[in-house]
Amino acid sequence: MFCLEALLELFPERSIHVFAKNDTSVLPSLPARVTHHHFGSLPPRLRTITFAATGLACALRDRPSFVLTTHPHFMKALRYLGARTPTLASAHGIEVWGHLTGALGVALRHSTGLLPVSRFTAKVLEEEGRIPTNRIQVVPNTFREDLFSPGPKSPALLNRYNLQPEQPLLLTIGRLAASERYKGQDQILLALPQLLQDLPALRYLIGGRGDDEPRLRKLAVDLGVAHAVIFTGFIPEAELADHYRLADLYVMPSTGEGFGIVFLESMACGRPCLAGNRDASPEALDKGRLGLVVNPRDPQAIALAIASFFANRDQKPWLREPLTLHREATRLFGFAQFKQSLKTALDKLLPQ
Repeated sequence: MFCLEALLELFPERSIHVFAKNDTSVLPSLPARVTHHHFGSLPPRLRTITFAATGLACALRDRPSFVLTTHPHFMKALRYLGARTPTLASAHGIEVWGHLTGALGVALRHSTGLLPVSRFTAKVLEEEGRIPTNRIQVVPNTFREDLFSPGPKSPALLNRYNLQPEQPLLLTIGRLAASERYKGQDQILLALPQLLQDLPALRYLIGGRGDDEPRLRKLAVDLGVAHAVIFTGFIPEAELADHYRLADLYVMPSTGEGFGIVFLESMACGRPCLAGNRDASPEALDKGRLGLVVNPRDPQAIALAIASFFANRDQKPWLREPLTLHREATRLFGFAQFKQSLKTALDKLLPQ
């Protein structure tokens, strides 16, 4: 939706066709110049091919000014538009890392331009995908500014999780899927025994659900830290901001993050973050200025960074200034900056 909103503002007199693979109905409140094609009601085995074929047929028929796909794999279909129709694709992270030597790489090299969400992924596209630098423009992610802002800890959530307002709390939110173990919840669990020696009241809130939850629960028991770990289950969107505000530090020492919108949401709620240094995560923290960056595979380093934060030894006083974090997150990654980044990218890639 952010991309569509930005395009509507950047091109106020143009008609736009939106093809949404998983939407099951027309998006509400769309202006008349937007035509919304949705395919979510189709059986899964037909959805992708119908979505791609319909979009390609529409582009061949109407010859739009340009086509932008927010998932790079659909460039495999769009490459058949040829040189007459400019094609752009965004690129996020693990969907392109290590996958650019085959058909995807060929398709992306046929594109007019690519819009990675991070400099980290841009470098992968250049080095692994052999995409010329002048056809790559970074457009970082943004976040819902209307949903995430600083505020007090929710009494209802404190009561739900049996916490005290002054109790130190760590938080990670994400799908607990075996395919997403790179997010690093297990690394925080491995750091907890050391942390609890000096911070016995510390609690670790793990938000989300998925098939990897039993493994994480067993790991907490095996480490003797199960009493300090709280599994929340699914967190509805209406409660996300309050969960961020509940924590003192958002922790996600990931090794496979293409950017990390959760970091932006946490900072917008006035809560600092800990991230890993092996993926694009530091970019969401302004190269580490707005948070703590550690080796995500070193539980001892993670424990030391967290302990230093709670002991106020990190030499970054602004990490304890919610309004400063909110202001910086909005300045660097708010919708206005996203729209400007997209405009700059389009101006450079589509000068006509």
